[in-house]
Amino acid sequence: LPSLYIGSVPKAIPSGSSSTMHANFFLIGCCFGSFINVCATRIPLGKSVIHPPSSCPQCNVRIKWFHNLPIFSWLMLRGKAMCCNFEIPFRYIGVEFLTALLFGFFFYQYSLFGSESRLLVSLAFGFLMIVIIVIDLETMIIPDRFSMGGALLGLVCSAYFPLLHGFSSDPLFPERLSSVMTSLLGMIISSSVLFWIGAFAEKLMKQEALGQGDIKLLGCVGAFCGWEGGLFTIFAGALLGSIIMIPLMLVSKYLKLNKKNRRVEVGWGLEIPFGPFLGMAALAYFLGLHLYVDTWFEKTRLNFIHLFSFV
Repeated sequence: LPSLYIGSVPKAIPSGSSSTMHANFFLIGCCFGSFINVCATRIPLGKSVIHPPSSCPQCNVRIKWFHNLPIFSWLMLRGKAMCCNFEIPFRYIGVEFLTALLFGFFFYQYSLFGSESRLLVSLAFGFLMIVIIVIDLETMIIPDRFSMGGALLGLVCSAYFPLLHGFSSDPLFPERLSSVMTSLLGMIISSSVLFWIGAFAEKLMKQEALGQGDIKLLGCVGAFCGWEGGLFTIFAGALLGSIIMIPLMLVSKYLKLNKKNRRVEVGWGLEIPFGPFLGMAALAYFLGLHLYVDTWFEKTRLNFIHLFSFV
């Protein structure tokens, strides 16, 4: 987590209690993953995530609680609804399992360093990135409540937990203020850089290249990770998207057939959501790559200072 674990002294948790807590956090992650699925299904449709209770998308029969248990119900039902033959998308169990693994990893970090503030910030950021990835992947929409709301949450976390941006664990008011300014600077720089990249790309391609949701998402990432994390997310997300999508586009071009048995042509006009790749890059930075990325930025800054000191 950016700066949160640098210089921290490990505080071991007894092995028995640690194993139990790991299992508990895995289960908590399953529940949050289930809630992410609810958000991904209902929010794009403008529905409440609280009411009404879950029901079958095909026959609208209310789902019983023991058929709505994260991971286990999908496995017991073998991916099919009990009330009808509706096939439950694999996305449900996939999101629940990945969220559980992520929450378990965050608790593993907590078991090493013993800081509740680090754990809370990690859980909040992880939840935001996963729900954004899932919704944007399916609908090509990033709700403002997660992007702009996440940016605001990043500012609040920076004020309450200045350790997020490398300040002391027992901060004075000036350190809290500096942490908020660091978060604000990260939010502005990250979103601004992506905005101008999109503006220039739009001029070159004569069509919209980036959505406003991606720009707002970078503001959220910058608020949590600083400008270094924001810039890394932009370029790592673009690289990750290219690595994943170009082979898929080539395969679909030569192997996928349409209804008339003609080959499907893949052109530059194909719309692809950028948010999932930005979210994955941000999580990669947050989970450990910040150690290398921040070191590279610091060395680059020192090299520039050294270079211009001779001019």
